[in-house]
Amino acid sequence: MIRLTADRASFHPVEFNKSGLTLVLGKQKTKTQGDDGKTYNGVGKSLLITLIHFCLGANKNKELERAIPDWEFTLEFEIDDETFVTRRNTSSQNKIYINEQEMGVKKLGEFFLSRLFYIDESTQGLTFRPLIQRFIRPRKASYVSFDAPDPREKPYEQLLRNSYLLGINTGLIQKKRDLVLSREKIREFRKNLKEDTIFNEFFTGNADADIELKDLDEKIDEVTKDIKAFRVADNYSEIQQNADSIEAELLQRRNRVVVIDNAIKNIEKSLAQKTDIPIDRIQKVYDEAKAAMPQSVVKQLQDVVGFHSDLMQGRIKRLSAERARLENEKKELENNIGGMKKELNNLLAYLGEHGALDEFAKISNYAADLKNKAQKIRDYKELLSNYSEQIRDINTSLINETEKAEKYLDDAQSLLDSNLSIFRSFSKQFYPDKPGGLTVHNNDGDNQIRFNINAKIQDDASDGINEVKIFCFDMTSLTARHNHKVNCLVHDSRLFSDIDYRQRAKLFKIASETALGNNYQYIATVNEDQISSMRDQFNEEEYKEIIEESIVLELTDQSPEEKLLGVQVDMNYEK
Repeated sequence: MIRLTADRASFHPVEFNKSGLTLVLGKQKTKTQGDDGKTYNGVGKSLLITLIHFCLGANKNKELERAIPDWEFTLEFEIDDETFVTRRNTSSQNKIYINEQEMGVKKLGEFFLSRLFYIDESTQGLTFRPLIQRFIRPRKASYVSFDAPDPREKPYEQLLRNSYLLGINTGLIQKKRDLVLSREKIREFRKNLKEDTIFNEFFTGNADADIELKDLDEKIDEVTKDIKAFRVADNYSEIQQNADSIEAELLQRRNRVVVIDNAIKNIEKSLAQKTDIPIDRIQKVYDEAKAAMPQSVVKQLQDVVGFHSDLMQGRIKRLSAERARLENEKKELENNIGGMKKELNNLLAYLGEHGALDEFAKISNYAADLKNKAQKIRDYKELLSNYSEQIRDINTSLINETEKAEKYLDDAQSLLDSNLSIFRSFSKQFYPDKPGGLTVHNNDGDNQIRFNINAKIQDDASDGINEVKIFCFDMTSLTARHNHKVNCLVHDSRLFSDIDYRQRAKLFKIASETALGNNYQYIATVNEDQISSMRDQFNEEEYKEIIEESIVLELTDQSPEEKLLGVQVDMNYEK
């Protein structure tokens, strides 16, 4: 990087040293008893890094647009000895100009990616912004973990980007992730297939698939046998109507026989009844009562008895004739019923052996419905089986990929040793007695992560040592030169706050020596106390060359004019 400027006279331009250290210092201009409320925090050191990213195509920053509208910033830099200039306005952030050629954010990222990184077709999922953040950590949270300059990154993304800058095979990383994602997707499909009520209703009717299929197959066998035995009668309907007619007439005749039987029984009851009391019995009753009956009365009784006797004889004759007629009718009906029954039985036997065409069609359609439902269940079961088979295939592929990764690590041992040596060359200068290193191990767990990359310095859980580890890792990424042409490393003052002053002095000595020796830039924002507290760790010449001559800009809180923007602005630009 060459310089950062703005289109406002109040802004303090930043001129970066071509190689070695570039320090932007935040300090108190004068220290008096009344200055207790003033501080070198908030003078624009971290804002400087935000503005660098702003000019390098960072996502839209609404806080810049709100707090400093219509400010235009310009960053001049070199790539392969070719000079470029980008400029971007806070109020029209979608437009970025590089050498006066308008580009969108995406287009600019593609430009930088092609110029600074070696990306081929086999390397997917890598873009400029996440990669450059590993050389210019953008925010406060970037200084928590060595492998996560952006804490929003997912573990796979961290691994892919860090591996790329360490020269590790990214194809193996992507392959495991793709296999695991495919398996997760298939598992989700299979789960949804089993649990989705609509899907189950369509395929199985919400019944157990195996039981339902067994029942359907049995029904299909039965219906198939019926269809094979079915004989269609062309006049089935006519014969059916004839049989129905005969059956109805038989019912009427049987009912008539019952009526006749009841009539005959009533006649027989009537014939069995006795005649009235004879006249001599009536006279005897009178005699016993000693009541003489006149002769004229007796004569009349005899006439009545004679008339009644004639009447009874006629009644018997008439009832007997009626009974005979009914018995003849019954016999004739029974003879007819016998013939009709025989005819009906013949017709029913024929109908039993034959069927109507529409009945055959109904049975055939029923069979087709059963087969269709059975096929849907078989499709459902086959789909589940295919999912299970695909999962087994993926698991087999994952095992094979694990073996490939193991072999790769064996074959790439020289690369891994080189990275380890570079990291240790830095860490040992800080802590000669603390084991440290950069390791890569195969991850055969059920996850998307192919390798576990671990930068380690003993006791690095402590504040200060963790920050040293971040510095060593970033310097390894810069100096190992795997897949990139970036020649600068930028750190914010946050990195140095918890580092012991002796180690902080060592850090700047290492950074200066490494940057000057390789024609790199090490750019850092620092606080005054971070410099003053390590003053006695340098001799006069060292302090002058490494620290004093590296300071390109001093920012103070004496007044807004002496801050980076030259005006007082309150904003959360990391938001």
